[in-house]
Amino acid sequence: MSQYFWIAIPAELFFQYCEATMEKHQAHAYVEKINRHSSKRNYVKYSKENQSAFLESFTSADYHGFYLSTYPFSDQEIVVDSGIFYDSPVAEYTIAGSGGYETERTREIIHLRQIMKQADKSAKAFFSALQRSLKKIPDLRDTLKSGNKNHFYLPTSKRIIPQNGHSRLITMSWEEHCLHKNMVYQQE
Repeated sequence: MSQYFWIAIPAELFFQYCEATMEKHQAHAYVEKINRHSSKRNYVKYSKENQSAFLESFTSADYHGFYLSTYPFSDQEIVVDSGIFYDSPVAEYTIAGSGGYETERTREIIHLRQIMKQADKSAKAFFSALQRSLKKIPDLRDTLKSGNKNHFYLPTSKRIIPQNGHSRLITMSWEEHCLHKNMVYQQE
């Protein structure tokens, strides 16, 4: 069965808490950006050297989502193939993430999902360890209201909105769409 995890936290803080777990499990993070005009995909890999460029990708108009993967890519290999994280065997090692966009008014919830139901044991161990480490964040709460799912969040004065659905039918920004439709999570 696929695993899911929802957390409303700034992307910078999210990756700050993920870093040690990623190193321990030899996992890597990649942000996927899709050019709106050419539909060309571009991946930005997380490293300590390009941390600021990686985090800036979350506010880009071309930001689509991110991936956490324990797949043993070679050092020379650059992830460029469209949809590579959904192809076998990489999918068995990968966790797909969406959300993380934040403005002065809103914080978008981060949604993590194990891509394959029968994931590789390294991906399962990483995802479990990642959830445990994220749940240890000081002041983290789990009473965000949205159906019967368990959502975690850091308290904020901002309104928490769902992760971006990337619908081409939405003509306004995702933030404006959520605020206009009152698609806001309630903090307790």
